[in-house]
Amino acid sequence: MESGILNMIAKYMIADRLEDFVSSDAQYQGMQDEVAQLDAQVAQLKLTREDRLMIDRLLCANNASNARYSELAYMQGFRDCAALMKEIGS
Repeated sequence: MESGILNMIAKYMIADRLEDFVSSDAQYQGMQDEVAQLDAQVAQLKLTREDRLMIDRLLCANNASNARYSELAYMQGFRDCAALMKEIGS
């Protein structure tokens, strides 16, 4: 039961609160600007449709992998915090 509740809370935090926190971070915004600039540069390369699709699939797979890694790290940190609070009796 604890795992189910923990997962529900973590998913809420990731879906709602984390997005607000991340979107207000200047370093993250700078990285997003760099991604946009690089995307514009790639668009000017005149790649074939097949090449663009292959690059898109690669980037999508990489983004999904990174997103899952971040989600798992966040959830593990949440579990560690809950375990620490339980251990110290809070």
